[in-house]
Amino acid sequence: MPKSITTLFFLCASFIALVHVYTIWKTTISKINVEDDITAVVVAEVYDDAGSTKNNGNSSTITVLVNTSLVGILEQQAYKNSDTKNSPRHRRPSCFDDKTPCAYDEIGKYLGATSKLSIIHRPSDAIPKYRRIPASMGNNGTYILEQRRKGPRDGSHTALVEYNPSLIPLTSGDLDQKLVDYLTGRYHPDISDEEADKVKYLMVARSSNLHCCGDTIHKYGNPTKEQSYLSLTLLDENLQSIPGASCAVNVYQALLPNCYARRMAQHSPFQDYQVIAARSTKENDKKDQLFMIASDKYSVILPLDIRRVPKPTNDSTDWNTKIDSSPVPMINAIHIENNASVFSQNTTVSDLFYGQGLQVRLMTNFSPPNVTDCDLVLRYNAMDWKKNYHVFDIVNGDNTVSTYMETRPHWIRSTRKINFYAEQFHKYGDWELVPNGTFVSGKISWRNPKDIQLNQYKGGEPAEQFQSPDKYDFAVKQGRGTACCVDLPFGDNITVKVGISHLVAPNRNYLSRFYAFDLTPPKFLLVALSGLFCFEKVDRMQDANAESQIFPIPDNFSVLNISNTLYDCPHITFATGITEYQNDRNYVVISYGVNDCYSRSIVVSKDRIKELLNIDGSDSWKKWIW
Repeated sequence: MPKSITTLFFLCASFIALVHVYTIWKTTISKINVEDDITAVVVAEVYDDAGSTKNNGNSSTITVLVNTSLVGILEQQAYKNSDTKNSPRHRRPSCFDDKTPCAYDEIGKYLGATSKLSIIHRPSDAIPKYRRIPASMGNNGTYILEQRRKGPRDGSHTALVEYNPSLIPLTSGDLDQKLVDYLTGRYHPDISDEEADKVKYLMVARSSNLHCCGDTIHKYGNPTKEQSYLSLTLLDENLQSIPGASCAVNVYQALLPNCYARRMAQHSPFQDYQVIAARSTKENDKKDQLFMIASDKYSVILPLDIRRVPKPTNDSTDWNTKIDSSPVPMINAIHIENNASVFSQNTTVSDLFYGQGLQVRLMTNFSPPNVTDCDLVLRYNAMDWKKNYHVFDIVNGDNTVSTYMETRPHWIRSTRKINFYAEQFHKYGDWELVPNGTFVSGKISWRNPKDIQLNQYKGGEPAEQFQSPDKYDFAVKQGRGTACCVDLPFGDNITVKVGISHLVAPNRNYLSRFYAFDLTPPKFLLVALSGLFCFEKVDRMQDANAESQIFPIPDNFSVLNISNTLYDCPHITFATGITEYQNDRNYVVISYGVNDCYSRSIVVSKDRIKELLNIDGSDSWKKWIW
């Protein structure tokens, strides 16, 4: 084709696209930065009929990928913003009214189709290229498995992927301003207010060489060490990652370097991570301290600090918090003396820390006196021999706030009052997680279960709002925690807290459900349970950043299989986060890992969740409040 005709065709296509943009204006589709993928972009500012911008005087930037279907990208946004309630996916499932079993994937598709936004979270830009699987090899299962076993034996060159995300909103109003300023970078003279204003969420995820992006998790028989990083990324209002504002910390190596180095084939005691904000100062009604919950066979809970920095540093000058440990080194390696991290000024970090824009400080002096056993040290800082716990706050009648940990959401529902108040977090004993709690030491060491309050209603629990296809007798029948909690108006002057739990069917098939509980202590009784469902995999037509999900094997072959029936959803969807959407508090962001391989979030209305918890709109749930 002659060059002039090619140019004319491109200009016409661009004009048509901009007309389409003019009709369906959208805030920002950020530039994609994926190895071996697109770099060229077209940028347009969108104006209304009067010549002013649609966004209260601020232009709405649309970044379009040149070698992707331009119209296709714009139609994704049109689809999300248009009235498509009459499409089959948007219609209320007929099983709600027919009282017939609801297919697991039918509910997931209903949630997805009616969502305001869906997004695949891009891989963290903190991880170096040599620890990534290139896009060109994303469909090569043999190559992916080789990257899990790649030497050296410490696992420092094995490939990492992020999954199981959760979000902390930084504009919710209940965070201490000093904490927010550290996270957004506003405290630092080299980070502008404009840059700080872009930060709306902190995303927490697991970055691991233990994943299912090839075929299945190979936990045993590997010649290289398992590695599991705490991955932290700042997000903007559209849930897009902010370039250069991320890091990944090998927490086990940072906390117990001797233990980490002792056995090369040792599995990591930390798999999934949560970070929560809590009130630690009685005179302050705002949440002023971050805590990490790192779990595998039990949940270790420790305070930590996170702050944004303009460039890598080990300096902690003017970082005034209750933790006095040195930061995890960003630019200097460590060596080990007496199980403590010591800086060496003339070497570079290997696999302890990755990233340039976030600095992390852990309370490293957390070993009890005269306790040296690695496992026992961790157990002394754990809740008990379980995981997937939820932390929530309750406002008391005198306007004070009490904090509770939900250790089981239903069937064996249990909660426990916990404490985050302390003058300082310098060493073990400065802080008592369980007030007047006891610790049982021995071959299996944990906190005394007598300190846990069982809160389930002895007369039973609410029935599921819709039926499931199976009369299931799964390996794990009781509900396990997954994600919690958001407040949901549920009746006249009644608010409940809503979370997501999961069940595990044979062959590691995961199913989810919503549950709601009353805010009255000490029972916090369940008032509603949805039926079981599965979340969706990547939607190539609708998801923002869909092209960054480069692994087709788990999407094409790892599907939900219950009682030899296949469903159109992944066999593992693990919802690790639920929080209010800061652009519209009538919506929530549900974040989850897909097939232990990648991270996805959907923005769902609170009304939709309420519908799944009360499909006939009756007041029958009130009988469970007593």
